[in-house]
Amino acid sequence: MTTPATGPGPSSDPVADLNALLGQLVGDQSPTSVQPQAEDPAEPEPAYRNVEAFIQEYLAQVVERRLASGPTSGVNWCPRWWAHPEAISRLYALWRAWETLRLSDPHTGMSIWWRDHLDPHLAALGAEYGPFSRCSPEKHTEPRPLPVEQAPPEVLAQFPDADNL
Repeated sequence: MTTPATGPGPSSDPVADLNALLGQLVGDQSPTSVQPQAEDPAEPEPAYRNVEAFIQEYLAQVVERRLASGPTSGVNWCPRWWAHPEAISRLYALWRAWETLRLSDPHTGMSIWWRDHLDPHLAALGAEYGPFSRCSPEKHTEPRPLPVEQAPPEVLAQFPDADNL
């Protein structure tokens, strides 16, 4: 019999961990709830229903990069992007920025999106030390979270919002 993980950090259920992270991205603190919020009827519909549709139907179709393979240089990419917490956060941010800029600035928004959003995020994801650095189009490697130790209370007390901690 296994016992559930306690406290912060990865549990034995990576899908539950990712659901919790996705919930945090959309502002929901409940790890079991990643359902879309009720939409305002005045708000325009997104072009892509979610980040996965955006990646499969747009990003993977328009981004042309040589992929790293063995000694060949190129961009590191992981087909299981959704298994990397940093990638989820960055790709979700890319999707939301794309949806916002296509509506708010139809003339130059896409140029801004490529320059200010996609290029830096894609570079970070595929960088030598980025979340996809140990992956390839044929192989996924499980992410390794950064080691973290709890901060001493006297350090946390120095922050302006210490009363909320």
